[in-house]
Amino acid sequence: MNSQSPERRVLDGELTRRGAICALATLTLGALAAPAVAASGVKVLRNGRVEVTLAQNPALKEVGGVVRIDDVRGRSIALVRTAKGRNGFTALDLRCTHEGTFVKQEGDIWGCPNHGAAFSLSGEVKIGPAKTPLRKLRVSATAKKVVIS
Repeated sequence: MNSQSPERRVLDGELTRRGAICALATLTLGALAAPAVAASGVKVLRNGRVEVTLAQNPALKEVGGVVRIDDVRGRSIALVRTAKGRNGFTALDLRCTHEGTFVKQEGDIWGCPNHGAAFSLSGEVKIGPAKTPLRKLRVSATAKKVVIS
C-alpha cells in the first residue's frame, strides 16, 4: 500500500478513484448551472439597500440564473432566481460561514477556496467544514426591480 497522501499521489501522476469521481462530478455539475455574471443596473441606495433592475440582468429571467454584486460596502452578494414569480429570488452574502472567505461559483454550488466548504446555489451547506448556510439577505421584488436589504 502506498503511504503517500492522496494529494501527493495525484501530484506524482497517480489518479485516485476519489479524484476521478470528484472530477467527473465537477464536470457534470458545471454543465448544469450558468456561471454568475456581474450584475448590471445596480444602485446602492442611501439606506444601504441594493436595487437591481431586472431588465438589465437577463440571467435572472430563468430559474437558476445568478448575478453577482461585488464590493457593496465590503461584501459580495449573489442574487439567485429560485422560482418563477415576484417572490422567486434569494440574495446571499457570499462570505463562507466557516471563516469568512468569499465563496466562488463552481457549477451549481458556491465553493470556499480556503477549506473546501460547499453550498447550494440557494446557500444551504452541502459539504463542511461550514456548519451553517450562507447568510440570506432580505429581498423585496416588483416586476421591474429587486431590492436587497
